[in-house]
Amino acid sequence: MARFPAEKRSDASLVAGVAAGEREALAVIWDRYSGLVRGVLYGALGPDTSLEDLVQEVFLALFQGAARIQDGEALRGYLASVAARQAALEIRKRRIRRWVGLSPSGELPERALERVDFEHREVLRALHRVLGKLSARRRMAFVLRHVQGLEMLETAAALGVSESTVRRELESAREFLLKAREPALQEFLSRREGPWP
Repeated sequence: MARFPAEKRSDASLVAGVAAGEREALAVIWDRYSGLVRGVLYGALGPDTSLEDLVQEVFLALFQGAARIQDGEALRGYLASVAARQAALEIRKRRIRRWVGLSPSGELPERALERVDFEHREVLRALHRVLGKLSARRRMAFVLRHVQGLEMLETAAALGVSESTVRRELESAREFLLKAREPALQEFLSRREGPWP
């Protein structure tokens, strides 16, 4: 639901509003960016029952830290960065839980993929298996750049690294994906038009 005229405010104005305790400003930011945050988390973690909790954690961090944000116009990158850190933390937690036997193997649950046709289901499973083998930073670089479509500079800012580091991470992820022994993924990539990624 649009919130007039608050939805027309700039990101910087909304961040200042959140810092001043304006709930409406936070609601507008939620409307504007919750899809991005959810997409970053989903891209990094796959279907997960805790996804909505993690989305809320990102916005809680915004609410608590809005006064410290120096460039409100960089809100999109800030939220992507917080989401990337939340995802990296969750990935570490999952590895620990798997190691001590507190969670299942990490395969994608069938019901989470019901809406996707069979071919794409297989490609998504393969992609998540391959991404799961990458380091958290490499995985997040790939997700932010190629799944969420952030620019190289935004990806670097979100991860807190230089552009050249992002380029190296992306090249390593690309090479790893191309070498992965996942038939569904390889077939999908071979049919794509144009350069990848």
